Amino acid sequence: MKNLILRNTTFKVDPNGHGGNRRTAQIAELVQSAGYEIADVGCWANSPSGRLANYVNGVRFWVQNPLEILPLPRLINLCGHQSQIFQQAIDRHPGRKLLLWEATRSSIGLQVAKNSHFKVVAVPHNLESLLANQKDIFTRRSLPGSLQDELKRLAKADAVFCISREEQWLLRLFGIKSDYLPYYPPQTALANLMQVRQWREQQLSEPHKFLILGTASNTPTRLGMIEQILLLKKLRREVDFEVDIVGYGTEKLEDYCDSDAFTLQGSVDSEKLHYLLKNAKAILLYQTKGSGALTRIPEMLIAGIPIIANSHACRSAFSYPGVYCYDHELELMDLMSKELDLPKLLPPPVKAAKRFINCIKRLIE
Repeated sequence: MKNLILRNTTFKVDPNGHGGNRRTAQIAELVQSAGYEIADVGCWANSPSGRLANYVNGVRFWVQNPLEILPLPRLINLCGHQSQIFQQAIDRHPGRKLLLWEATRSSIGLQVAKNSHFKVVAVPHNLESLLANQKDIFTRRSLPGSLQDELKRLAKADAVFCISREEQWLLRLFGIKSDYLPYYPPQTALANLMQVRQWREQQLSEPHKFLILGTASNTPTRLGMIEQILLLKKLRREVDFEVDIVGYGTEKLEDYCDSDAFTLQGSVDSEKLHYLLKNAKAILLYQTKGSGALTRIPEMLIAGIPIIANSHACRSAFSYPGVYCYDHELELMDLMSKELDLPKLLPPPVKAAKRFINCIKRLIE
């Protein structure tokens, strides 16, 4: 158990799940490739004791780690609940004194780990305060105050690895030394994507339908899908095209797809998804809100599918071959009318992965 490290995340290691699960799977694969194993500590697990003990422990935590907010009973109880869980996990931990901190919305685990002389590597999936209608979990402040709260938390980590260049740039502006670890699918997901690419390289018929792919239960993704559908309905007056829409929760978009241009596929199994990917002319991506980076972009490029995206959606991917970026509806219409080449295979971010692994080794050893 010597090479065991702790991890705090709200996501599962699922290479075939949604974007958050796939990012967690990527990070886990890198850690394991360095020779370390991971033990999860869940901040939302059942409380190890009752409400009174939660409150007493919460007061103790608050005295040791004063927050610049009014100590409301709800917050004291939250601090007591989570600090007990983390402290018990740390006390029982037989491995290395390092916490891989993915659940960066809460700083309780971070603070308990630092009090116990653990090193902390923060890997935020996105800057939480920049999400739509998001309030800080402790202060209940919205932007810009919530960003200040999040920056204070991240500044306490020993290292920070961002999923997007834009977030790395922003953190460095505020004096937080951060690195960049772009998303690249883990090996189990990579094999399936390569199968799609090989089929597309060999196919004889030309794909003719566009594909909108995403998890509609994610608010920025759903809002982007709706705006894109409305935009496409407008463009259909000028150019003819067909679009498949697929993903978890996309059945909720039925009211917007009142045109024969759209086929709402909803949630599909892997066989159906592979069929749609093999026959897609291009992936259409659209966002106006949201931070982080879209995991679908590197995945679809590896699968050999061109991507047409507005400038917000293709953040951190402008230089990727096969990504066609637009800022105006006329540019979108022009791109949809062109024959797009099979993208070159996107190479893995070897240097970034090495920096991440070396950072963990340095902090542990």
